[in-house]
Amino acid sequence: MMIGFFLLVAAASYALTYSLRVWAINKNAMVQPSDRGSHTVPTPHGGGIAIAILSLALTVPFAISNWVPDFSMAAMLTLGLVMLAVGVWDDFGDLPAKWRLCVHLLVVVLGMMAIPGLPVFSVLWFEVDSSSAFLMWPLLLLGWVWLINLYNFMDGIDGLAAVQAIVVLGGMALNFMIWGPDTWMWICLLTLAAVLGFVIWNWPPARIFMGDGGSGFLGFALGFLMLLSAATTTVSMWSWIILLALFIADATTTLLVRLLTGQNVLQAHRSHAYQKLAQRLGKHKPVTLGYGAVMLFVLLPASFMANAVPGSGLLVFSVLFLVFSACALRLGAGRVNG
Repeated sequence: MMIGFFLLVAAASYALTYSLRVWAINKNAMVQPSDRGSHTVPTPHGGGIAIAILSLALTVPFAISNWVPDFSMAAMLTLGLVMLAVGVWDDFGDLPAKWRLCVHLLVVVLGMMAIPGLPVFSVLWFEVDSSSAFLMWPLLLLGWVWLINLYNFMDGIDGLAAVQAIVVLGGMALNFMIWGPDTWMWICLLTLAAVLGFVIWNWPPARIFMGDGGSGFLGFALGFLMLLSAATTTVSMWSWIILLALFIADATTTLLVRLLTGQNVLQAHRSHAYQKLAQRLGKHKPVTLGYGAVMLFVLLPASFMANAVPGSGLLVFSVLFLVFSACALRLGAGRVNG
C-alpha cells in the first residue's frame, strides 16, 4: 500500500510540474539568460510549486496517521503556505530582500515554537539540551534561516537542488529504517516522491526551473523535518546536517569570501563553487551528477556514523565542512574572476 502511495505522489508531482510548465510558457513566465545566471536559453520557472503543494498535502495523512503531532503538522502546513507564497511573489513579482528575510525570521521563530521540544545535541560526547540551553536558540534560528537561503543560492544549475533533496530525504529514510522508527522512513520517502516527479522535468537540460517558491520551501521543510524528527525520535540531528554538508560548505564559503572582498552579498551572482565548475565544463549534468555522487558515496555513509557512534556527529561534519570548503576555495568560490 505504501509503495503505491509513493508512486501516486511521484506521478502527481510529474503531472503538476508539467501543468505548471505549460502555464508558465503560456504566460511567458520565463527566466531570460543573463551574465548572473548559468543557463543560455529562456526557460519557464515556478516548477518547485509542485513540490511545495504535494509536500504540504502530505501533512494531512501524516497527522491523521498519528505519525507526528497534529499541532506540528498544522504549523508546517500554515508556515509552509507562507513560505510558498513569499517564494512565488519573489519569482513572479518584486519582493525586496529585506522583507523576504523578515518573513523567513518570523516563520522560523513560529516553527521553533511549534516543535514539541528542541533537540538534544551530542557535542563531542556531551549532551546539550537546546530546550534549556537558551544560547542555542539563536544558533538554531540563524541556522534554519541560513538553510532556507542557502537552498535558494544553491539552486543555480539544472537538477542540483532537487538531487540534494532526494539524497537527503532518501539518506534519512535509510537512517530511520536502520535506527527507527519506520513511520519517519515513510515521511522521508513520501516527501522525496514529491521531489522525484519534478526532477524529471528539471534534469539537465532543464525544461522548467524550481524557482524561489520551491527552493525556499525545501529549505524550510528540511529544517522543520530535521528539528521535528530530532525532538520525537532517537536518530541524530547530525545525520541531517551531514547530508547537507556539501551545500552548507559551498554556500557558506562563497558568502564569506564575498563579504571579505567587499562585494554586495545581496546582489545576484554566479560565483558558487558548483557554478564555477559548470562554467569550466560548459555543462550542468556532470556537476549535478558529481555533487550527487559525493552526497551518495561520502555523505550518506558519514550520516550513518552519527548514529552508529553517538557523539561523533559534530566531528564528522566539521571534517567534511573543512574539506569541502577548501575545495570550494580552490575552485574560486566567491571570487569575481578565477
